[in-house]
Amino acid sequence: MYKRFNSTGVCIPSIHYMVDIGSKINKIKTMVHRGEYFVINRPRQYGKTTTMFMLEEELKKDYLIIGVSFEGIGDEIFNSESNFSAGFLRILSRALRFEDREMSSFIIKLSEKVNNFETLSYAITDIIDESSKPVILLVDEVDKNSNNQLFLSFLGMLRSKFLLRQQGKDKTFKSVILAGVYDIKNLKLKIKQDEDIKYNSPWNIAVNFDIDMSFTTEEISTMLKEYSKDEKIEMDIKEISSMLHYYTDGYPFLVSRLCQIIDEKLIVGDRYAWNTETLIKAVKEILQEGNTLFDDLIKNVENNDALREYIFDLIINGAEKTFVIDNPLINIGFIFGYFKNVNGRVKISNRIFQQRLCNYFSSKLEDKTDMSKYNFKENFIIKDGLDFEKICFK
Repeated sequence: MYKRFNSTGVCIPSIHYMVDIGSKINKIKTMVHRGEYFVINRPRQYGKTTTMFMLEEELKKDYLIIGVSFEGIGDEIFNSESNFSAGFLRILSRALRFEDREMSSFIIKLSEKVNNFETLSYAITDIIDESSKPVILLVDEVDKNSNNQLFLSFLGMLRSKFLLRQQGKDKTFKSVILAGVYDIKNLKLKIKQDEDIKYNSPWNIAVNFDIDMSFTTEEISTMLKEYSKDEKIEMDIKEISSMLHYYTDGYPFLVSRLCQIIDEKLIVGDRYAWNTETLIKAVKEILQEGNTLFDDLIKNVENNDALREYIFDLIINGAEKTFVIDNPLINIGFIFGYFKNVNGRVKISNRIFQQRLCNYFSSKLEDKTDMSKYNFKENFIIKDGLDFEKICFK
């Protein structure tokens, strides 16, 4: 089957050239085997959905995997506890309709009987009892509804079942994995008691997810080796992998997109070879193109004045900033994947983001400033040569 590089949606090993992330998947599998609940919180287009897919493929032999996404779910499911409880079970049923039709039908029948979180809790226990394997719940795009109080209450219910299971008093999912940009275990659930509003974390049972999901130079080389073998293309894999990492710092989308540009735009008709010169051309191409990652980058900078000024100070003024994750601006920049910690200093996370942001700020400055006032060399050239009076007195 013809393969290609992919920079949109899920990467599928049978149709896409992919970095070998087996070591990362094995670490996540260990967390699942231990029965841990956790959040894979990483920036946009950082391979979360692909990781969830690969994890599901690895685990389905030993577990019943129910993988769902909250992307595209209508708001009506959040209108009431009853709507959410029945709707959530219908989502689970749809997720299993091809893998396990019997379980899918069983869950649909349960959905007809639930009308609140208490009955939903009983239904989850029934699913665990009905399954011949431990059940794993994977929820992608969890950010879509992480600010919804009803959804947070649902997480609180799962937390209660998890704690009761540890005491041998309930049954629930073996492991629950949520994927999104934000680490929702820090969100707060409102609990009303006697007119007072108290707060509690609905997901404080989650363990930290510390697995580095960026690509190393060695991991990038696994994708290039497969590609060069299939396409019968000679290249210095070690050098190109190193350069890809140099420009991207292993950001998954950027690595795949650069390879895609080279393969589909630059070497068509043997115009260029796979070498460092071509890679530099691909970097110039990506810096000029529009894509969803850069759209998000500029949107987030445009919509946050404080963040924009902070990044401007870093890039244009060359300011040195101490990396303190408790600083809200640093924290949000880190969550979005724009900042990294280098020896205790805040740095832009990769050279492509650095240059794209530099271009953005330079363009904004041009819009606001009369650039003719700056000492560009053209200002000192006259018909007969150099204007020495201007040179001396400017």
